[in-house]
Amino acid sequence: MKLLQVDSIQSVEGKFAKYFASMEKKQEEVGLRQVCGRYLAEDIFADMDAPSFRRSVVDGYAVRAADTFGVSESMPVFLESLGSIQMGQASTLFIGPGQTAYVPTGGMIPEGADAMVMVEHIDRLGENMVSINRPAAPNAHIMNIGDDFHVGEQFFSKGHRVTAKDIGLLAACGKAQIAVYRKPKLLVISTGDELVEPDTKPGPCQIRDINAYAISAYAEALGAEVLDLAIIPDEVDAYREATMKAMEKCDMVILSGGSSAGNKDFTAQVVGSLGKPGVVTHGLAIRPGKPTIIGIFTDREELKTVIGLPGHPLSSIMVFDVVVGTFLRKYYLGNEEDPRAIHAKITENIHAGEGRTSYQLVNLSRGEGVEGHWERGWLAEPIRGKSGAIAQLARAHGYVTIPQGSEGLRAGETVEVTLIE
Repeated sequence: MKLLQVDSIQSVEGKFAKYFASMEKKQEEVGLRQVCGRYLAEDIFADMDAPSFRRSVVDGYAVRAADTFGVSESMPVFLESLGSIQMGQASTLFIGPGQTAYVPTGGMIPEGADAMVMVEHIDRLGENMVSINRPAAPNAHIMNIGDDFHVGEQFFSKGHRVTAKDIGLLAACGKAQIAVYRKPKLLVISTGDELVEPDTKPGPCQIRDINAYAISAYAEALGAEVLDLAIIPDEVDAYREATMKAMEKCDMVILSGGSSAGNKDFTAQVVGSLGKPGVVTHGLAIRPGKPTIIGIFTDREELKTVIGLPGHPLSSIMVFDVVVGTFLRKYYLGNEEDPRAIHAKITENIHAGEGRTSYQLVNLSRGEGVEGHWERGWLAEPIRGKSGAIAQLARAHGYVTIPQGSEGLRAGETVEVTLIE
């Protein structure tokens, strides 16, 4: 059996940079209704001040604040009402001493006024007179020009992934059409004589194809477009032909299984036959996920990548998340934002992988001062299991990274938990 010559994560990142750092990312424009979940290919700036006029944030009366100083329910002030401000129309009124005007929520504040008094603190005394029984400070219940944001203010940079909470701000900046990076196109192929589709009850020594569906879901959640899934038997010519056809229409082909060094592990042979430079990595210094293959092909019209993931479901998914996902975000989607993470205290000792970066799944819970040892906050409990299992992933909230060369983690130590969905 051939032993794998493993690369560190840093070495793999260097190889990706060598071939992809100068690659031009493809762009397209989408409408505001379609931009959620996409990665920006332009910086976003405010095109105007917001608000662009002084506006009220309550239903009430615009006043000069000085006219209300010292008033109360037992000692109100009486003001002349000049009328009402209409929504969507500019005010033509001027509020002088002893005067007021009704302004609805969102309406324009008349010149001369510097505060709003809510209608709850107003009594109407005929058509042209009101009494006010509550004092108002200057700028009370008023949004002044630029209180929200100013013209030219930058909100998002290229590569930012748009979330639902960003949509309102994009609309406020006048972005009806937005430049985004094109979704990388993937095709996922599982290999193995033992594999059957999820809707098939496995026979003796058969298993359902977990990896293709799990990896596709991760890829689509990341922002990629998965064109198809396929199961290929352990037959090298069929495997190679399917991979060649996939490369013609995809940016990346994901191969699941057959990446180790056993007698039927054809992935390295297949990837090495697809073009130049071919296999640049066969083996990663990580746990789980050591038998990973990375193929890069420059002898085509466009750069192509083929990734051979381990056959074990947990190993396959972890490699996709920490290696493939990071690569796609950086070089196809322009995104180098840190993944969502929180700090927690690890509840048990965790041993480091010998000479490898380790990724340990954890379940998060709230600490309540258990036995006087933990401070209040998040606790991270390791989820023990084997790389061939899948149920543990569904129970996990995230994972802890133990760097190569580390001695491991001690119970009670604060760790950073990378969150997964």
